[in-house]
Amino acid sequence: MAGSAHAEKVYYLHDPGGNTAAHIYTYTHINAEYDRVVIDGRCKSSCTTVLGVVPLNKICITPSGYFMFHAAHHGDRSINPGETQLMMSAYAPPVRDWVMKHHALEQVDPYTYLYARNVTFIRQCRR
Repeated sequence: MAGSAHAEKVYYLHDPGGNTAAHIYTYTHINAEYDRVVIDGRCKSSCTTVLGVVPLNKICITPSGYFMFHAAHHGDRSINPGETQLMMSAYAPPVRDWVMKHHALEQVDPYTYLYARNVTFIRQCRR
């Protein structure tokens, strides 16, 4: 008896960020429902928590994909230490190492950018 073909479920991610806990919740469900996550455009702020909530081997980045890291902040743009720590704890170890090396969560402005050509902890998407 032949097995049925399985069509890969792919989630394309281009996200401006927002509430960290809400993003972690969303990515937990995406991880359970999708086979692969494609970073295709901007992944800003709390969007970057995908890099730990979803296993890195399920994520790839297109040439137009990029990450924008910064500390979590309150409405007045002062740093929110608790939410910043939540972001850091959500990251996979290689991402956490990169963030620490580049001081990417130590300030609200300016952002620390990571472009597809420089990403080492996830693979480039195949065409």
